[in-house]
Amino acid sequence: MKELIRGIVTCILSLIVFTPVILIGLVFNIVYPVFMGFKEKDFLLPFRIYWRLIDGTLATIGNMLYDGFSIKWDELGNVWGEWIEDSITTTEQTSFGEKGITISASVGFLEYEKLPLFPRGKTLSKVLNWAFREKRHAIGSWEKLIAYKEIEDKNLKGK
Repeated sequence: MKELIRGIVTCILSLIVFTPVILIGLVFNIVYPVFMGFKEKDFLLPFRIYWRLIDGTLATIGNMLYDGFSIKWDELGNVWGEWIEDSITTTEQTSFGEKGITISASVGFLEYEKLPLFPRGKTLSKVLNWAFREKRHAIGSWEKLIAYKEIEDKNLKGK
C-alpha cells in the first residue's frame, strides 16, 4: 500500500514540477533553433536541434514504456506468478509471488542458487535469453537485483 501512495504522490509532484518546464521548453525550442541558425550562420543547425529534440522525446517515451510499464507489468506478473514456480521447479522457497521482483529475476534466483529446474524452467530461461538477446538474462536479472539492493542499503540506509 505504501508503494501505491508513494507512486501517486510522486506522480502528482512530478506533474506539478515538470509540466511548466516542458511547456516553457516547448515554446522556447520553437524559436531558439531558428535564432541560433542565424546567429551561427549555419542554416542546418535548426534541423539538428529539432532532430535532437524529437529523438530525445521519442527515446524518453520508449524508456517510460520499458521502465515505467513493461518492467512493472513483469513485476506484477511475478506477484501473480506462483503457478510459474509450480510449473518449473519443485522448490517452494522462491521469489515467485514477491513484490518488486521480475519473473526473469525469479527464474534467475533458481539458477543462481543452483536449485532444481524442470526442463520447462530451463526452456523458459532460454526463451528469456532469446527474447532479450542476452546470454544469461535470468541469472543476470537476479544478480542486478542483488547489486541494486546492496547499493540501496549502502547509500540510502547508511549500512
